[in-house]
Amino acid sequence: MAEKDITEKLLEDYPDVFSDIVNVLIYKGKEIVKAEDLEVTGTISQYKAANIIHGQDRDVAKYWAKGQMRIGLIGLENQTQNDPDIALRVIGYDGAAYRDEINQGNARYPVATLVLYFGTDRRWGQKSRSLSNVVGTPDKEFARFFHDYRANIFEIAWLDDDTVAKFKSDFRIVADYFIQMRKNHAYVPSKEEITHVEEVLNLLAAVSGDRRFEIAQNECEERKVTRMEDWLTKALDKATAKGREEGIEKGIEKGMKTGLDKGMAGRLVRCVDSLMKNEGYSKEHACSVLDSTVEEYEEAKKLLSGVAFAV
Repeated sequence: MAEKDITEKLLEDYPDVFSDIVNVLIYKGKEIVKAEDLEVTGTISQYKAANIIHGQDRDVAKYWAKGQMRIGLIGLENQTQNDPDIALRVIGYDGAAYRDEINQGNARYPVATLVLYFGTDRRWGQKSRSLSNVVGTPDKEFARFFHDYRANIFEIAWLDDDTVAKFKSDFRIVADYFIQMRKNHAYVPSKEEITHVEEVLNLLAAVSGDRRFEIAQNECEERKVTRMEDWLTKALDKATAKGREEGIEKGIEKGMKTGLDKGMAGRLVRCVDSLMKNEGYSKEHACSVLDSTVEEYEEAKKLLSGVAFAV
């Protein structure tokens, strides 16, 4: 888990990617934050509870500065699932940053945290963004003195085309992947050049769980390729070859469309089930690497109803 947490942060830690994310999501694509104006800062802070010192770790954070003057501190947090306590977590991060300003005697500057939500099945929702929706208040009088706190949630898979087009860094490829998976449950790889190849593959493998990116990572040091289309074609070839070793043949898709016989249906179901069980593929991905569809897989299972076979 620790290795996964580290690898998913590497891409966003690059100044060109970090500044690009901030400029698009905060400044609507205007190049206000320059990569060269970003400074490294620690991501670990501490707090005391029940007389025990605990640590809390941001995903990525950077100072935004001009010369010797710090303009602000910006943090990025990655989320793949809705977290009802996200406002509480962000308060902890931001509060620790303000406490550091006091402790270090630095000039005062604002702190902002952007939460990047990579979920594709459902939207984050409005009710789990604010502290008030988590803790509530007992009455209107108390509410007058209660300071609400709202997390800045950006639903990457729901960004519109105009927003995605504003990204100039590799993050555009990342956003495109999640948008396609939400809309189509499938991914047509981009033909764009990738600057940070290994880091893009690492982020997508860690956050999406798509095994094709793990396969592609193994090729990263061996092949000088800079396009997602080429990386995933290589990964697809490997996965397809693995499926064919177990008995699947290239003509399955065509045969399925004209009418499956039980022999072909059995091979398809065995291979899909094997990839799901042994390789951790989702049903959609397993069917995709075998040049088939979920509908054809389900049709094959119906055809084999009552016929037992082992994975």
